[in-house]
Amino acid sequence: MTSLPLIDLAPFFSTDDAARLAVAAEWDAAMQDYGMATLVGHGLPQSVMQVLYDSALSFFTLPMERKMAYCLNKGYGSGGYVPPGVEAVSRSHAHAEAAPDLVENIVFSKGGGDGETVMPSEPPSLSEDVQLYFSAASSLLHTLMNLSALALSLPSDYFAPHFAQPETHLRLAYYPPVGASPESRPSGSSRYGAHTDYTGFTILRQDPRVPGLEVQTVRGEWAAVAAVEGGLVVNAGDLIQVWTNDRWRSPPHRVSVPPAGTASEARLSLVFFTGPESTTMISPLPTCCSEDVPAKYAPVSAREHLLSKLQRSNV
Repeated sequence: MTSLPLIDLAPFFSTDDAARLAVAAEWDAAMQDYGMATLVGHGLPQSVMQVLYDSALSFFTLPMERKMAYCLNKGYGSGGYVPPGVEAVSRSHAHAEAAPDLVENIVFSKGGGDGETVMPSEPPSLSEDVQLYFSAASSLLHTLMNLSALALSLPSDYFAPHFAQPETHLRLAYYPPVGASPESRPSGSSRYGAHTDYTGFTILRQDPRVPGLEVQTVRGEWAAVAAVEGGLVVNAGDLIQVWTNDRWRSPPHRVSVPPAGTASEARLSLVFFTGPESTTMISPLPTCCSEDVPAKYAPVSAREHLLSKLQRSNV
């Protein structure tokens, strides 16, 4: 398994300017080299992660007909429950014929878009656990944007106007068990196909029990990403790469099925997608452009970019 940069955010919460700058330098290097890092000392309580994990697992073990009561039948990206066979995320990343992913989701959204949030009544704890996670993860998002501003030689509050009402989506992703026999794994299927994330930073709590996440390195190799106890994996999305004029990577990543002849138990991930307000126009930052490195991208609205990606990812 690859060792992503491991960054302790705790010093960034201090008033020590030198310590804050050191964390920002680590963050800049990680985003340039990998587009992904493992964070500890991030301030998102382990207890908040665990109660949501437990509630989500209870939801996904419900009978299918009860889960379908929360399905909006609009495909992935519209909120609510998304059953298996609906999403093929690799289609958003130039793989037009990719097979559907071996995953089911329930998605909760906050922000200015028109995506609906459907809150299941079972298990009874899920609603409160989702709200707690949104609050804690949103706080971490603002820390990451302040950290990014410092890393990019911008005023610390540079991104604040764009994230006053951010677009955030909490995706609870359940990967059912995969048997060892060939019949249990349709040809060409992945648990989640190779793709880049669409907008801002993604904050991921991996399942600590079951591996599967892989990232593509700058050399084009696929490397497994280890789960670190109490840690969160954060990666940059496409709009971050545009904003930074390719200084920071939006890395391709996937969730693989186990090798043939090997079974795998179920896997559950807590995925917090973030992005600026939907009307934000994204163009390369001034500190990421120069006479030698001119702007590589035309301005695009955050919403226009997101909708084009979502449209391609639905089966």
